[in-house]
Amino acid sequence: MARIVPLLLVILLAACAGDQAPASTNPAIEAATPEAAEVTRTSEVVHLGFEDGTFKGWSTKRLVAAYSANVESEQVRTGRYAARFELRHGDRVSEGWRAELRDPYNAPYDSETWYGFSTYLPADYPDHDYSCVLAQWHDQAEEGEGSGKPPIAHRIMEGRFDVTTEASPTASVHPREKGVPYETMRAVKGVWHDFVYRVRWSRGDEAEIEMWKDGEPIFEYNGVLGYADETVGPYFKFGMYCGEDVQEPHVVIHDSYGRGLSYQDVDPSLAR
Repeated sequence: MARIVPLLLVILLAACAGDQAPASTNPAIEAATPEAAEVTRTSEVVHLGFEDGTFKGWSTKRLVAAYSANVESEQVRTGRYAARFELRHGDRVSEGWRAELRDPYNAPYDSETWYGFSTYLPADYPDHDYSCVLAQWHDQAEEGEGSGKPPIAHRIMEGRFDVTTEASPTASVHPREKGVPYETMRAVKGVWHDFVYRVRWSRGDEAEIEMWKDGEPIFEYNGVLGYADETVGPYFKFGMYCGEDVQEPHVVIHDSYGRGLSYQDVDPSLAR
């Protein structure tokens, strides 16, 4: 019996590890303290461009290992640093195969919030016929309640960027309203892509999305967005999240994340 109990303890700890932040020796991850995240959560305008060499201000609970996210200095959009995300086979955390950083801020309803970020796909990024999410705006469920699919997902599949929307009266993994506002953006490897989103969140049918890529307007959307029964607005995440377990490493680099009240606040092409 004395040998069985420690074995059971090891099994239980392994089973629970999937929903916890990694026990990391990665200094960039360790700098992401709850106190720093609280400053981000309560600020209307933020720039989290990794220029201090860490993930300070972000939530890192969706990183399964020390290699899942690292500060990168060779490929950067602006400044000195960017964030390199790597998803490997078996990297399952928070009920999905993912390596993501979360902005702790919950956007207010019935007003607009602007978001900007830059994305770099390495030349050896694998071609795949399944959808992977590079950035998403996820609903915030009440504690103990189930969440739905992300109201906005910025995806890559078959060499192109897609943007999808979800909406329903209640949070669901099978939402009533599904949309693909845009799906013909070619995902060129080996170059930086700048994205800016203006989103007006609404529990009714008055939501709005505007999106720019590399400074050019791409699409506008008006209608239902998200889940009408939720009281707290969505939050932003980026990194790499795939709909199935990958068989080879998927690497993406993100930089110049900003959230604010205007295009100028979040323009990822500007050095901060």
